[in-house]
Amino acid sequence: MMLRWLKIIPALVLLSITLSGCPFPSSERYKGFSPLEQTYISKVDFGTFPNDARNDVERYQTKLVAWPGLITEVKSIQKDGAYFTRIVVEHHYYDWILDHSIQKEKYFLSPRGEGVFTTLCRSKLKDENVTRDLNNMLIVYGKPEKVEDGMLYVTCDYAAFIKREWVRTDVFDYGRPGEPVKGLNVPGPGAGTVLRKFN
Repeated sequence: MMLRWLKIIPALVLLSITLSGCPFPSSERYKGFSPLEQTYISKVDFGTFPNDARNDVERYQTKLVAWPGLITEVKSIQKDGAYFTRIVVEHHYYDWILDHSIQKEKYFLSPRGEGVFTTLCRSKLKDENVTRDLNNMLIVYGKPEKVEDGMLYVTCDYAAFIKREWVRTDVFDYGRPGEPVKGLNVPGPGAGTVLRKFN
């Protein structure tokens, strides 16, 4: 989706030069935050989505997936002397691109996705304030486990947390790779601003 900026570059050029010193916006592929995450990225099946597993979970139980979304529920759990966090995530489509320009946000998730899923991540310590993670972005690397009472479960082999302040869902509307992309808003300078709305 690197070329999607072509539609909004004319509206950004002047402000980019004036406010950031960067004449053109740029994009780069999401590479993860650590060598360990990069290892998982290299093994992920990016073509498997939640609805695929939801419809036939046994077929996808050996697939390593990377599912991004926004955290809607968190709960601390203690089991056998260890601490875990049960996390419910609302899936959002993500093009795996970091967008750099005059706006603060770098992650432009689609407002759409493929429903909710849940994962159980090991915690180092008991955390009484897990609610601070609500609405943040989470990328879960794991394997689909089961569907129970309508909820899709996925293992938490690795999880990348991204603060909500770096994320927007109102810039591009898109689905799976190859599906149409619709521009919603041209982001303005700073955080959460809109330079121009698309019709």
